Amino acid sequence: MKNSVFFLLLLYALIGLGLPSCAFFQKGNNPVVTESEEGQDQALTFNDVTLEQANAEGEIVWKVRSPSARYNDEQKITYLETPTGELFQEGELVYQIQSKKGQVHGDGSKIVLQDEIIATAVQNQAVIRAEELEWLPAEDLLLVRNNVNGTHPDLEISANEAKLQSKAQRMELAGNVVATTQKNPALQMRSEAVVWQMETNQIISDRPVEIDRYLCAKPQDCPATDKAVGDRGELNLETNVVTLEQQVQITLSEPPLTINSDLMRWNIDAQSVTSERRVTIVHPKQTLTLSGDRGTLELESSIISLFGNVTGVRQVPSSEFKADRMTWVIPTEEFQAEGNVFYRQADPPFTVTGPKAVGKIQEQSIVVTGGDVVTDVVP
Repeated sequence: MKNSVFFLLLLYALIGLGLPSCAFFQKGNNPVVTESEEGQDQALTFNDVTLEQANAEGEIVWKVRSPSARYNDEQKITYLETPTGELFQEGELVYQIQSKKGQVHGDGSKIVLQDEIIATAVQNQAVIRAEELEWLPAEDLLLVRNNVNGTHPDLEISANEAKLQSKAQRMELAGNVVATTQKNPALQMRSEAVVWQMETNQIISDRPVEIDRYLCAKPQDCPATDKAVGDRGELNLETNVVTLEQQVQITLSEPPLTINSDLMRWNIDAQSVTSERRVTIVHPKQTLTLSGDRGTLELESSIISLFGNVTGVRQVPSSEFKADRMTWVIPTEEFQAEGNVFYRQADPPFTVTGPKAVGKIQEQSIVVTGGDVVTDVVP
């Protein structure tokens, strides 16, 4: 049967130790008073103990159990062995915790855990593992450091450290951050700093970011097929859409393209890449470079659509064209262009302009129609 709080208050008074404002409940043997050789470092050792704290409103803030606990009055710290417990915010359970060692500091305003830590976020079932943990209930802040790894139904993460806020449903990750989706195909995001907004299912980074796409569920089981980089980025776990900004480059294996812009949205499920800013697409095998003020790539059909100040340059055979709008079918190398069409080739040398054009540049077969067509053949 648990001894009363009054008994412990009396015991602390008798030995002259200051009692922290958390309540100690003990089962089993009576507490043992220990003393250092100097006779100054007095401590109490408890066996099979439960510690808990409530706020001014009577709401529980945390509860920790340990088979062995030792309170050091000089340090105002309670040391715990293999603690397990629950952490609360506004009276609601938010985390379940366990570790090999732990500490309750001062008046219970800070809990520290060390070694083989497991912390489970009750609301979203994220499980965090690390070697160091610090709980600051007044700030609704859970800090984890040193070999941080986490699993969630939607995501796996690793980082040097993380900060969790239960009320905001927010996790900040820092240092060698890797976030991998639990989908097939899998996406993996890497950066030095990432914010995971759990309520909106968004992974956000304002630092340079790399994202790889794998045609399997686990990146270790297959090589990356597509890669993307940008100065900052976002991954929406619900829609499976990647948004990248500033110096963005996406490299695809099929079709084999490199796409550059300052803003791109990569819809993994819809298999499309769109940009509302100036975009350049390079097809190395076709020695072709296309540019436009904005554009869309449909990956399944391998069709590129460009709009505004469209230009195209082909190295072999040497040719170039311009238009207001253009559609390029990658497998057949056919194109359609509209608005101020201009086409020029080197061999045989000639230029042609007109309102519309269709053709295949590889075969140098171009048909320009729709009104005033001007052809200039160089002898």
